[in-house]
Order: sequence, then C-alpha cells, then structure tokens
Amino acid sequence: MKTLKLKFDDEMAERLSRVAAMVGYSSPEELALHVLSRELDKLDPGTGESEEDLKRKLKGLGYMA
Repeated sequence: MKTLKLKFDDEMAERLSRVAAMVGYSSPEELALHVLSRELDKLDPGTGESEEDLKRKLKGLGYMA
C-alpha cells in the first residue's frame, strides 16, 4: 500500500476533524479516504472511459480549465 501525504489548511483540517467525529468515523483520515474514494468512483467508475471523456467530465465539474 502506498502512502500519500496531503496538506490541508487549518480550516479544512478542522472541518474534517469535526465532521469525522460528528458522524462516527474513527479519524479525519478515514473520512478523507471515504470522500476521496466516492469522488473517484464518480469520476472514474472503471467503465473504460477514455482519457478525453474523463477530461471533459473534469472540465464540466470545474476541476480543469
């Protein structure tokens, strides 16, 4: 398993901690992993989308210019 380090500003880190505790996650990291997994499933559901299809989807969501 690879380890990635993400940096969050203080406000986002506090939000992650607060929401994780509020809804029963064992840690802010567990919540962040769950949210990232859900979003990645939406963007890349493994249906064989082409790179161009994925880029169009990201642009439509405002992640790319």
